[in-house]
Amino acid sequence: MKRIILFTCLLVIPFMQSVADVDPNFYIYLCFGQSNMEGNAQAENMDKANIDSRFRMLATTDFTNPRRSLGQWYAAQPPIVNPVGSLGMADYFGRTMVAALPAEVRVGVVAVAIGGCAIEMFDKDKYKSQMTDPGNWSTQLANNYYGGNPYQRLIDMARKAQEVGVIKGILLHQGESNNGQQAWLQEVKKIYNNMLTDLGLSADSVPLFAGETLRQEYGGACWGHNSVIAQLPSVIPTAHVIHSNDCEGNGKDPWHFCAMGYRIMGKRYAFEALRTMGLPPVAEPDYKFGSAHKRFYMTKKMDNPGDTVMTCGKNLSIPFKVTFQDGHTEDVTPWIQFRSEDIPTADGQLLGNEEAAGSVEAIYTDFTGKRDSVAFNAEIRYFPFSQKGMSSLSGTFTFDEETSTFTISKGGEAGWVYENGVDMSAYKYLVIKLREKQTCGARVKVYPQNVQTSGYSNSITSRTTISIPLDKMRYSVNGSTKTIDPSNIHAISFWCNGGDIAIQDIYLTNNEDLSPTSIGEIKNGVYGMENEAGNVYDLSGRKIVQLSDYPIAKLKPGLYIVNGKLVQKR
Repeated sequence: MKRIILFTCLLVIPFMQSVADVDPNFYIYLCFGQSNMEGNAQAENMDKANIDSRFRMLATTDFTNPRRSLGQWYAAQPPIVNPVGSLGMADYFGRTMVAALPAEVRVGVVAVAIGGCAIEMFDKDKYKSQMTDPGNWSTQLANNYYGGNPYQRLIDMARKAQEVGVIKGILLHQGESNNGQQAWLQEVKKIYNNMLTDLGLSADSVPLFAGETLRQEYGGACWGHNSVIAQLPSVIPTAHVIHSNDCEGNGKDPWHFCAMGYRIMGKRYAFEALRTMGLPPVAEPDYKFGSAHKRFYMTKKMDNPGDTVMTCGKNLSIPFKVTFQDGHTEDVTPWIQFRSEDIPTADGQLLGNEEAAGSVEAIYTDFTGKRDSVAFNAEIRYFPFSQKGMSSLSGTFTFDEETSTFTISKGGEAGWVYENGVDMSAYKYLVIKLREKQTCGARVKVYPQNVQTSGYSNSITSRTTISIPLDKMRYSVNGSTKTIDPSNIHAISFWCNGGDIAIQDIYLTNNEDLSPTSIGEIKNGVYGMENEAGNVYDLSGRKIVQLSDYPIAKLKPGLYIVNGKLVQKR
């Protein structure tokens, strides 16, 4: 019996030692893909200096310069994927992660990437079909550096990494060689699931981060694949898309990013990884940046978007650009926070549930912890008179903001779409006033639920004032008549046989004489203002002009307070 116990103990001791060697504060990230993950930009001085010793790489092949051996850990200096790569996605991912994580946390990357390869190169059931041509560049890389089986090399090295750390996520950048192929989605799903199974991982704790390709505005030849990548979270619930906007190309070919593009993409991969961990994308207060890196991460100027008008029924993320101290510019929209006493905000969005107007402060905290902010005016309207605030339901249309005129194609339809629905039940009437009689067979339409359903329809005929009782809007569905619920309206639009519809005003009211509601009413256009007298104030209460001295027509478009009423001049 003693011999059996001793033998059992001898078996258990190595296992216990192995478990004890695993550092829960060593976060491992697997990286795979093609040349943009491999790294295509020449590393510059800042990319080789001030690399934190907590950022490590596991060599997945042998290197000669610098000399590295397969299966050994090294400081993560580029190239960190293979000998023919250079600066890539993983470099600033790791730098950013160690800067944001506590000092006791290390970050390691395990990367296998092959320039020019299709996603099938990482499918363990299909990879051989990708290697039938020995002269192919991808085949040569797979044979020379990854033993002819890139997927298995990644799994073998990942298992080795699991001996000392914990896998926290998987980074993917691939798609140029599968440009536009819908089958790519299922291939990625299969490979991701294979990785999880082969490594004993859970999707909930190991998300997938997939980066977009080089965009069209920077000469990207495979920008169309971004629409496929955008669908990945619907196929893999734990997948996250890393956007490539503002990441320029190298100016030499239509596939690869420049060094700055790789830095930005790497940082964005890290920001998303931090977000999934519930951590803010801000460096630890005591983290010491090198001067060049500090300029890369620290803002210099935050652009002001100017006055913003949005349509009710949806939340709005306003695009924001920031110039950093090293001169590069980035879209930082996902990391903007709003503050306003006039308009509700949450999670970096303006909430467009109901009409509102006022000042908004946009705040951006850069990675060094420095805060910048700009203030702008915003309006949320049921009926914003702007092309941007309207949508086509069918056909084509234009909207002339000077004359408030729709021009709609034959059989076309356009108007205001409320994506999440809006509540108009506090009002009795929808009132539409035309500047002149229309001659294009126009109809006004109101939709419940969504614009794909049937809806209320009213012929405008020769009228210039159309009044619609909101509680009496009926429509037919499968032979039965239903009444639209005014608390859940999804679109109000104009349909016509092709032509112009000149709008003087459109508004909601409770007044039986159909005049705009006096209290809290926001008057569109200049309707109802022509005979106003008295002073005009801005939203801060400062006097602008006196109407007797300054005609309404000369007022700039915007929001004003006239005789205690909120008025919009278009």
